[in-house]
Amino acid sequence: MNLRNKQIINQSESLANPWLKSPQERIDCFKREAIQLIQSPEYFTMSLDAILLADFIQLPQKRHFRYMDFCSGHGVIPLLLSARTDEPLVGVEIQPALVDMARRSIGLNGLDQQIKIIESDLLELPLVDWQGMDVISCNPPFFVVDHSNAIHHLDSHALARHEIALTLDQWIRQASRMLKTKGKLFFVHRPDRLDDIIEVLLRYHFSLNRLKFIYPKQGQLANMILVEAIYYGGRQGVKVEPPLVVHQADNSYTPEMMAIYYG
Repeated sequence: MNLRNKQIINQSESLANPWLKSPQERIDCFKREAIQLIQSPEYFTMSLDAILLADFIQLPQKRHFRYMDFCSGHGVIPLLLSARTDEPLVGVEIQPALVDMARRSIGLNGLDQQIKIIESDLLELPLVDWQGMDVISCNPPFFVVDHSNAIHHLDSHALARHEIALTLDQWIRQASRMLKTKGKLFFVHRPDRLDDIIEVLLRYHFSLNRLKFIYPKQGQLANMILVEAIYYGGRQGVKVEPPLVVHQADNSYTPEMMAIYYG
């Protein structure tokens, strides 16, 4: 569900722009946060799930909290969150081309002193440096790879969408090793994986705190869920928030969706 609505995103196509490295790259502008993002269709482009996850994340009110974004891609979630905090924000991404675009986006927005993107396999991060996190977010690969959907062409899109380099169990386990007690995990996923998600969260001592279902249109099945879980959070009960419907019948965005872009 890539965002191509010209009313929402203005694209700069100038090949003379010094921040762009190839004719395929473009700069997209997110108006509410006044953030510019470098992307290329050669790789996967940022989609609606990242925008919704950034809006769903609740950052601590205290000063000096620690935050990390797993599977950071173009760095869009730390970039969007930078409009809401002055605290340092860290993203981790395994694909070098995406790391490069993310770092250029950070420079383009003048956020080099606030946002850092680490090029690394998430599972190889030295835990001694990254334990005690207050908040972790993740826009992970959604799809299990099995005989019914074998991946024949391994590329950026496949790595982003399928559990090739990182499984649900692996990244939630890694979050459990890095979060402090009562630390929060925010992520987006698919409703048809909810059974798996709950099982893995419980395995690693998380309690569900908030759920929000996302519907493409009124009357259609939900195609995304937003999840907040707390590490060793105890039995607090799950708060299911009002659903979000993305599109109206004429395919324009709903007022709720427009508010996420424009505030």
